[in-house]
Amino acid sequence: MIQERSLIRAFQHGDDFAFVSLYNRYKGPIYTFCVRMLLDRDAAQDAMQETFLRIYENRDRLLKTAAFKPWLFSVARNQCLNMLRKRKRCIRLDESLAQRMQAPASRALEKSEQRALVTHFLGQLKPEYREVIVLREYQNMSYAEIAAVTKSTLSAVKSRLFKARRKLAESMKPFMQHEAQRLAAIES
Repeated sequence: MIQERSLIRAFQHGDDFAFVSLYNRYKGPIYTFCVRMLLDRDAAQDAMQETFLRIYENRDRLLKTAAFKPWLFSVARNQCLNMLRKRKRCIRLDESLAQRMQAPASRALEKSEQRALVTHFLGQLKPEYREVIVLREYQNMSYAEIAAVTKSTLSAVKSRLFKARRKLAESMKPFMQHEAQRLAAIES
């Protein structure tokens, strides 16, 4: 943490090596956040690169070193929301995944299939719900950090996260019931 603060201060004062170090430290989490928000690896790569470009160009706007991580994720969030607004289209469930969900499966879901299902159901959420789930569950951010990233209050974050989890559970319930019935039939 102390090393990170000194890197941030050096970055604020124009040290490009410090920027590269911060980039290497945060590119993975930012990319993961963008992939989960945009559900598209190429678009996520673009959003991540644009995020770091904006951070580099606007380093003078960072006033406190402790605010770096929320500021970084706020910029990434804004990039993702801008891309989603431009896209303005529904993300379609691919045909093979839809068939697997409708037909009874003869085997347990593979990890990749499980990830695809979670990604699908995340894609069904509104962006403001998706972002709090991703920040909390995939980036392990505290409620306070999420509030800083989304520029909202702590109570608004808790409420949005509760609603997002409830909506996600409602969406997944039919599939999970079907999967539970299938597994019970296999065991008996």
